[in-house]
Amino acid sequence: MATDSRCLTVAARAPTLCSAAAVTPEGVLFLGLPRFPGMESSMSVAQVLSDGTLRPFPGKGWNDWKPGDDGTHAFVMVNAIHIFRDGTLWVVDQGAPPGQTPQPGAQKLVQIDPRTGAIRNILRFPPRIMPPGAQFNDLRIHGNFLFVTDSGLGGVIIYDFMTGGMLRRLSGQAVMRNDATHVHRGLGGRILRDDTGRRPQVQSDMLEVDAAGKWFWFSVPAGPLKRIAVNALLDTRRSDASLARDVRVVKDIPTIGGTCIDTHDNIYLSDAEHGRITVLAPDGHEEILVTDPRLISPDALFIDRNRTLYVPCSQIERLAMFNEGHDATEAPFLVLKMHLPPQLGRIPLGGAVEG
Repeated sequence: MATDSRCLTVAARAPTLCSAAAVTPEGVLFLGLPRFPGMESSMSVAQVLSDGTLRPFPGKGWNDWKPGDDGTHAFVMVNAIHIFRDGTLWVVDQGAPPGQTPQPGAQKLVQIDPRTGAIRNILRFPPRIMPPGAQFNDLRIHGNFLFVTDSGLGGVIIYDFMTGGMLRRLSGQAVMRNDATHVHRGLGGRILRDDTGRRPQVQSDMLEVDAAGKWFWFSVPAGPLKRIAVNALLDTRRSDASLARDVRVVKDIPTIGGTCIDTHDNIYLSDAEHGRITVLAPDGHEEILVTDPRLISPDALFIDRNRTLYVPCSQIERLAMFNEGHDATEAPFLVLKMHLPPQLGRIPLGGAVEG
């Protein structure tokens, strides 16, 4: 049985589209605010203060980018944020507004100290790793390795913190790309398209690595959910074509906006077609966690150290580019939260996987 929707409370209200939330070990909430058309003046990363107001973070000009500006040391199009075991904030910047090409150095991964705002690291990748058309989407860290999906061409980029080594895996392989069968949909199964009928072209997007570092799960928004062994991805003797043969379909799923994974290897899915969050257990059993009319384009999910689940309600499906030319988004854009119960039906629920 699904959890009562009254368990979902408002964690934050944003004036522009919010697609990501992350919480520090101390309980400080940060938001990712992508600059979709009409939202070019939005801040990109915000800290939620105790009174609910948003403060551009980390300051120092990082949220001041405007069209035409140099984006090498400013946020341009933030697609994801995340906080891992060490408590630092990682920001995924695609480096250009939708449909545009990033200037050299603008597409980047930025690590920030959430207490001081100090920039700890900026990762940029050469063309052999991020060729023209490649686009960062989301990231996870496990041990010494950082994994980030490429939703432009399809693929996964792996960075070794110990050696500085970089790998591009499954590049452009069919298993990483949207197929002709699965269609990107919104509430009620509505097919997303712009005013010319063009549908979203998003390749490998969501990703998760389990607590043991054994499996790498991934999906395009329209599904299906797939997985491959992490050790296979790290084996430099393997070709991309060989790796593609190792990819297995885990489950056909509705269109999703985001995922997360817990310490029991349950995968949480933001079901955009039904306005709900579901939980997929390792044995394939699935339960509905919560359904709520406020879950409009539920996006990237985040579990904090107190086992609180955060759900940004991005309303992406209401953007003109996905709604036949009509922008039906309405502020405020909500981030909802709920404490996870110990059990959902016959699925025991775990805690945060921190990498």
